[in-house]
Amino acid sequence: MLHIGCDEAGYGPMLGPLVVAAAVFESCGARSRLRHPDIRDSKEIYARGGRDALARGLGPYLGLKPPVTLTGVLRKLAVRPDPRGSYEWYGEVTDPVPEPGRCPAAFRSLHLNPVCEREFNAACDGPGGKAGLLFEETMRVLRHVLAAYPDVPAEVVCDKHGGRHRYAAYLMQALCPRNLLAERESPRASVYRLDLEGRPVRITFKPRADVEDGPTALASMAAKYLRELFMESFNAFFAEHIEGLRPTAGYYGDGRRFMEEVEGTLRRLGIESTALVRSR
Repeated sequence: MLHIGCDEAGYGPMLGPLVVAAAVFESCGARSRLRHPDIRDSKEIYARGGRDALARGLGPYLGLKPPVTLTGVLRKLAVRPDPRGSYEWYGEVTDPVPEPGRCPAAFRSLHLNPVCEREFNAACDGPGGKAGLLFEETMRVLRHVLAAYPDVPAEVVCDKHGGRHRYAAYLMQALCPRNLLAERESPRASVYRLDLEGRPVRITFKPRADVEDGPTALASMAAKYLRELFMESFNAFFAEHIEGLRPTAGYYGDGRRFMEEVEGTLRRLGIESTALVRSR
């Protein structure tokens, strides 16, 4: 049985990418046994120790020799081509902190989906809006994972997408199952059983999955880590042009301050602010 957890980082900010991640385990045992002491909600880890704490926890799961680079992470783990060629403010980042190590025997892989500004804004302007973007990019990662491990039954847990409780129609469109049964649709959890060409897949959307579920917590850590690498690159680009510029995490309050401080530099470089700022 595959045990897949999906989560995102960067859905709310005005600057930087949205990153959706999936963590994959394979085990015949209870899913609850996949929880490891180093795997916790990324917000908790980041609040205590910043990106270095995320890097230390993720080191065994990245499968990369130090020093880890943004190029290396994208080349090994991304489900889409490296987007940085279309964004001059995203360059290389090197992180010496992650160290290889032993991870649980049931662990199989991480998969990362960075959605940068132009793609983000174009999707938000589409019929599904911002919520539709998050769902479709989550399904992009999930389809990639299911294709990488064909025919194996799967249990998928996703952190709930905002206030949405009903996902059946969206799952039918995204995964094209032979059959779909909605077991439950409520604020506490939305649970579906799908038949994908004879392959049973159970998908659960629930709040606080990144806190309560091991694979989803690992996906949360991976998504946050990749976004932090992108944001370091983003801040470094503008720091080269503005001495003493304070870095930003990209959230609205500080993001507005940052955009005011780089306004002149954007004009000088010929970069439209609308190319940098996410529309929603």
